[in-house]
Amino acid sequence: MSTQILKLGQIKTSKDNPRKGFDEKSIEGLAQSIKNDGLLQNLIVAAPTSKRAKHSIICGERRFRALNLLLERGDIDADFPVNVEIKEGLSEDDILRMATVENVQRENLSPLEEAQAIATLIKDGEKLDVIESQTGLTTSTIRRRLMLLELSEDVTHALIDGQINLAQAESFALASHDEQNAILERVLRGWCNSPEDIKDAILDEKPNVALAIFDISLYTGDYTSDLLAEDKTTYFNDVEQFEELQRQAAEKLVDEFSQSHDWAELDEGYFSSWQYEKTDDEKTGGVIVNIRPNGEVEIHKGLIKPEIDESNVVALKPKPKATYGKPLVRYMNMHKAVAVQNALINNPRKAKEILVAKKLATFTDHPALRYFDDGATHSPSLDAINAKAGVLLGYFDKNEDNPTWQDVKSLFQYDVQEAYYAVQSLSDEQLEDIALTLEALEFGSTYLDTLDIDEDSVSNHVAQALKVDMRENWRPDEAFLKRRNKEQLSAIINEAGCSLKFGNGQGYKKGELVEAMAKHFDHVLTLEAPSADELKAMFWIPEAMQFPAIDPDMKNETPPHDEDEGEKLAA
Repeated sequence: MSTQILKLGQIKTSKDNPRKGFDEKSIEGLAQSIKNDGLLQNLIVAAPTSKRAKHSIICGERRFRALNLLLERGDIDADFPVNVEIKEGLSEDDILRMATVENVQRENLSPLEEAQAIATLIKDGEKLDVIESQTGLTTSTIRRRLMLLELSEDVTHALIDGQINLAQAESFALASHDEQNAILERVLRGWCNSPEDIKDAILDEKPNVALAIFDISLYTGDYTSDLLAEDKTTYFNDVEQFEELQRQAAEKLVDEFSQSHDWAELDEGYFSSWQYEKTDDEKTGGVIVNIRPNGEVEIHKGLIKPEIDESNVVALKPKPKATYGKPLVRYMNMHKAVAVQNALINNPRKAKEILVAKKLATFTDHPALRYFDDGATHSPSLDAINAKAGVLLGYFDKNEDNPTWQDVKSLFQYDVQEAYYAVQSLSDEQLEDIALTLEALEFGSTYLDTLDIDEDSVSNHVAQALKVDMRENWRPDEAFLKRRNKEQLSAIINEAGCSLKFGNGQGYKKGELVEAMAKHFDHVLTLEAPSADELKAMFWIPEAMQFPAIDPDMKNETPPHDEDEGEKLAA
């Protein structure tokens, strides 16, 4: 290795760089830093294979791209001197390994880029323990990264676009591409968001391979392996085949126990131990081979059947084997369900009844609605919501003295059937009113603990489309003001034109100031001819109450540091 100065025109990018995406804004910021303070960190390049060839970048492509941006703008020329460290005698594998390690250690690669780079290293023969030691990634992290290469194209794009997060993507990797795409639609509609929900949707009712009491080689179906679990649990995809093989093996056990015990029987479902007494020795008495609902087989030995007074016994025919086994019942119900779905598509009225019934039965406490129940603060918007709740209750002849949204919640709680029959007599307009009202009351729970500063978020887009003005819905009250310190209250006084009334607020105790300011904000609304300062108070709201919210803590923040953190800090 040697250090020397090369001309910018003697350097080129490498096709082996595992990093494929570069933030243009970040490059532009880095370019400005280099223009102001020069290149503070050397590039690492590979020696050329011939005299006329250029040096290929191993580490520092962001800096190189920033230099080229300055070249395009005319701030520097192709002869601009660049400090480099030259690595001699490197193979393509060596270059890839060094670039991967450098990027991973600096946390510049996206998880997908890490996965692709690691896969390339493994393909080229790099040992797993070497990758671990050089990148600092654990075996578990490497395994999770490689799982990302099993994602379908649609799920991969959803991860890149930020529609799903890394944990969600890892759960998707457990399924086939068709299953992934089907579940992705549900996730994007908000039906199952957590990684655990996605995992449950994939595994569904698939039985664990560990439950099998039959020879696994007899199973001819596919498997799903949960690589996210510590024990890398594997599941049977063909539930019907598993159940048939499990039952056959259980019946074989019954035959075997019949030879060595007084009796043996097969039982399915949950075992009722209270029906039997126990012998002192499990080698005597009877045996129940029980197949639990999840497919697990339990063996209960040393059982004594209760004595029966045969004089009172009515002869019963033996319980026949079910005509339709569980797998066939599931098969038939699938067809029936789709047939009904098809009929519902062509009957909007019936579909609307079902929709409204489900909404009424499953309507839950929205955090924003529940927040105002303690009476600590008040919202005039809630008064309008409760008035609307009274209208909905009237559709069912429920006329409360002081109706609230809580009365709607308790109307058909968790009883879809009752709700379904109750909505039959309602008009289409009433059904639509209920559906739209409840949908509205379920809206807006995404951003309750963080400031929604994203102008493109659905909440902000809806608020702007409806021209929601928080000045008409909220006034600075004691609940808000008491959560501000004296310095912040002083800033509000200045912004809201209250200086003549309160000065800088320092002459007040905080409690007295909060109470006086809250009264003032209410008072100005009653004035017929407010002054300029009073108009300020009338229309003042904090930046965070706007759509979108403005976070004052982020106003002076610099973009996050990337590969060349040292150079940005210097700038």
